[in-house]
Amino acid sequence: MSSSIRSLTKDFAALFSSLVLLGPLTLGLLVLAGRIVADPIGIAIPDALGTIGFSVAALLALWLALEGAMVQRHGLEAMDRGGSFQRAARYLLVTVTTLAGVIVSVRFLALSLPWAFETQNTPAQILGVLLVAAVVAALYRTLTAARDGYNSEH
Repeated sequence: MSSSIRSLTKDFAALFSSLVLLGPLTLGLLVLAGRIVADPIGIAIPDALGTIGFSVAALLALWLALEGAMVQRHGLEAMDRGGSFQRAARYLLVTVTTLAGVIVSVRFLALSLPWAFETQNTPAQILGVLLVAAVVAALYRTLTAARDGYNSEH
């Protein structure tokens, strides 16, 4: 296999895996987080606005999947390509998606942990406590990495 075909194969594999794995997960997180946030506020979303919101979430999920493929192929430096507006938009996309993941995870824990302790389901209790620890550890690592990155630039 020539190097150009090998490179194209790697590009296709990165894009395919991002579209199949990262795209649907991102879409689900964005849509579910939007519903979780809208419900307590009491916002009734009309069908037309819901369709627009879903379309925007689908576009954001596709964009994140494409950025994920770029990172797979070229490393984290791919996030810093382009002008300052493009870089800021990429980081904002990752931030919004991460925040959606935190919202969905917290909501899941808020629903499942009381059930696990009420029914005295020991495996679910252990899994829930481990998930809480994982979410807290991920938030801590994300915030410290962001702080360290910001401090190293300034």
